[in-house]
Amino acid sequence: MPEAARKALQPQVTPNRNPIPQERPIPVPKRRTLTLFESILYPVMIGSVVMFGGITVSKHNEAYNIMRDTAAVNQQVDGVAKENEELKYEIAQLSSPERIYAIAEKLGMKFNEKNVKVID
Repeated sequence: MPEAARKALQPQVTPNRNPIPQERPIPVPKRRTLTLFESILYPVMIGSVVMFGGITVSKHNEAYNIMRDTAAVNQQVDGVAKENEELKYEIAQLSSPERIYAIAEKLGMKFNEKNVKVID
C-alpha cells in the first residue's frame, strides 16, 4: 500500500491543545498538638469557671434563704407587736376607774374619801 493510503486508513489523532496538568498533591496542614502547659491550663481554667459559677449560685441561694428567714421573723415580730397593742388596749379597758368602782360596788364596798391618799 502506498504510504498516502496507509495514512488515510490510520485514525487521525489531533494533538490536544489543552493538556491536563498533572495533579499536585494538596498540602495537608499539620495538626497542632497541645503543649504540656496548655493541656494543664485548659482543664484548670474550665474547672475554675465551673467552680466559681457554683460558688456564685450557692451564695445567691444562701442570701435568698437568709432574706426569706428574715421576712418570716419580721412577720412574727409584727404579729407580736400587734398582739401587744391589743393587750395594752385591753389592760387600759380593764383598769379603768369606772369598771373598778362598778366591781367594788357589786362586792359591797363603799368609796370613802377619807381613806384615799393621792401620791404624786
